[in-house]
Amino acid sequence: MQKLKKGQVLTYPIDLYLSNKHILLILALGLLIFPLYYYCVPIMQEEGGWVAVIILLLLIILIVLGVIVSLLALLSGKPALQISTNGLTILQVLRKSKQKSVLWRDVECIDISYQVYGRTETWALVIQPKQGKVIQYPLKTMRYKDTLLNEMEIYHIVKLAFEGKPAIHYQSIEMERIKLITKKTKWLLLIIFILLSLVYFFQ
Repeated sequence: MQKLKKGQVLTYPIDLYLSNKHILLILALGLLIFPLYYYCVPIMQEEGGWVAVIILLLLIILIVLGVIVSLLALLSGKPALQISTNGLTILQVLRKSKQKSVLWRDVECIDISYQVYGRTETWALVIQPKQGKVIQYPLKTMRYKDTLLNEMEIYHIVKLAFEGKPAIHYQSIEMERIKLITKKTKWLLLIIFILLSLVYFFQ
């Protein structure tokens, strides 16, 4: 996808969608459900590793939940995050109220949270309302029209909107990523996935 030019104006409302890469990754993980359930679980049961079975089943449930959320968000056609002059609108596909609105006039401050667990990094938009509980919205690379915005760029846009800027000018912010998967690991995971799939389909 093409990048926005420095200083380019982003017009309100600013609609941010899940990136295609994020959706494809979740769906690819969804394909692991079948070999994990039909091949790995029986082996662990035979060996009496019930703790490992429970952990594996929880992992499968999380993958299923991620696939459902991604598909519902994709099918809804609505932005995952909408930024306007009045506030934020957050998509909630698994709740009765499909969208959660946060008005700027009700917000005390906005910040960003960054944590690292092993080789996994997580970002969250932290919204401190004047009354009520703190809202933490997980940030991922998201799509604005034909452009991908990283977590810091999204935070910068939200911050400017909160400050009441009538026009938001795009500012490119480079981020250093932790390499979660090396080239060799990618090939190894691909081979394992193919072998598990072959065992499942031809057993």
